[in-house]
Amino acid sequence: MSFLTNHYVLSFIKFAILATLGEIIASSIKSKKVTIPHSIGYRMLIWGLLGVWIAFMMGIFAESMTAKLSKAGSPILHSKLAFAFLTSVLMNTSFGPLFMVFHKHTDTYLDIRYENRLSNITEKITLRDVCGRVDYYAYAKNVLIGTLPTFWVPAHTITFLLPGEYRVVFAALLSICLGIILSLKS
Repeated sequence: MSFLTNHYVLSFIKFAILATLGEIIASSIKSKKVTIPHSIGYRMLIWGLLGVWIAFMMGIFAESMTAKLSKAGSPILHSKLAFAFLTSVLMNTSFGPLFMVFHKHTDTYLDIRYENRLSNITEKITLRDVCGRVDYYAYAKNVLIGTLPTFWVPAHTITFLLPGEYRVVFAALLSICLGIILSLKS
């Protein structure tokens, strides 16, 4: 297997490009002109690493659900839709919240870093600084109660209906869709 055909390398590349494109589209819609978000290189790196994590976890959840349902002799395995829905619910209620808060922290860190550079502040950014800036109420309201059940569970149900080799690219495309939806909403 060559480096460029490795599933995780391709996941990194897909998310680095597509999810970052989603951020560019979202910020351009908000500002009504083409806008490249600050720290774009770091954002691409973070999205790429998140893409590897997502690819790994999608495999874990799909394979674990299959193994668990097989062991139980569940008829759910005979329904692709039921399997996809249950896998999506499990992934989005366990991995989803952790993933989203981690991503919020990386974005917040980049925002603070950018603001400090503009203000010539050189002190180290701490976890306390990042956590102090994150609005956890808004996170709970918008992510846990908002986008996870109303967007990500249905979207990932579709994702898990797809053959495994298409899931990661579809998930990356979904991040573009959500970015557009949220920018239009705001």
